[in-house]
Amino acid sequence: MLGNIFGGFTKNIERSLRDNSDYFAKTNRKELSKLFDEKLFPLADKLDYIARRRVEQALNNLEKLEYKTVSDIENLLNKTDKKLNKNINQINNIRLDTIKDLQSLLGTADSFAENRINQISLTIMQGVYSIEKVVNNTLMKVSSLEDKVVNDINQIINKLDNNFNSLEEKIFQDADFLVDKLIRNMDDVIEGNIELVRNEFKKNFFHTLPNPFDKCRQLLKLGMKPGTALSDIELYELSECYELSKLNENISVDEVLKIYGQLQLNAARMTSLVRNAPELKRRAIQDWTKYGVLCDFWHRTVQNSSSDISFELPQTEKKLLTSI
Repeated sequence: MLGNIFGGFTKNIERSLRDNSDYFAKTNRKELSKLFDEKLFPLADKLDYIARRRVEQALNNLEKLEYKTVSDIENLLNKTDKKLNKNINQINNIRLDTIKDLQSLLGTADSFAENRINQISLTIMQGVYSIEKVVNNTLMKVSSLEDKVVNDINQIINKLDNNFNSLEEKIFQDADFLVDKLIRNMDDVIEGNIELVRNEFKKNFFHTLPNPFDKCRQLLKLGMKPGTALSDIELYELSECYELSKLNENISVDEVLKIYGQLQLNAARMTSLVRNAPELKRRAIQDWTKYGVLCDFWHRTVQNSSSDISFELPQTEKKLLTSI
């Protein structure tokens, strides 16, 4: 239903920066591309996924609109001069258009989605303002100042990266809430019996003798440790490794969806087991989000394609598989 709201929004911002901020785009193209590729685009994918899950569970109204962010955007627009105002105004227009499209699609306002759109917009606008201010206040003809300008811009981009880390934390909190709701539903089904969940992990390893040549055991340094002696996190990591080891470029997308779906289910089960261990729960929730995004991506890829699709392993899975 929601489609690719945050992904499209982020791509529009990147296009705006590339087309309307020459110095920002050209002098620091590598750093800027890295910021979008490694930070903002993955954030957008997670936001698209979580937004859809919230709509499916009718959780639209659990968050209030943060008017301070909107006020900060308005203050930034008011204090910029005409030269800077063009670039920042275009990002603001993208923000407003995206919110308008979202409201039209949902038929109502959604504070969760609007807050995330506003937060991303403000972060990028502040970065553009700071960078353009550095450039405009420097005599670029003086070669000795070139390095200082580039250094200042790199510092600003690093600050943007830190701001997106803060947004990542907010995304984790949103995912945490969704998974907690999932756990409550799981408890209703299994009547709170944690052992039933634990046995789902154990059943594949409980009765089998350890294999010293097992690459997943080697990777996880489990050696000859019997299944009965494996901890919850060891069982989880071993099952994750076995599922990921099934991935290769020759399997069908349907099989890929089954593998990522199983991995997301395992992450939800793990969250239930470690609900009282915050760090392990964080890991499981991050995995739940990651594998959910991958499921969502490949599902939409199949829906939107009329021809054969080749599966390509994500970088994180490639790294794991090359090590086993």
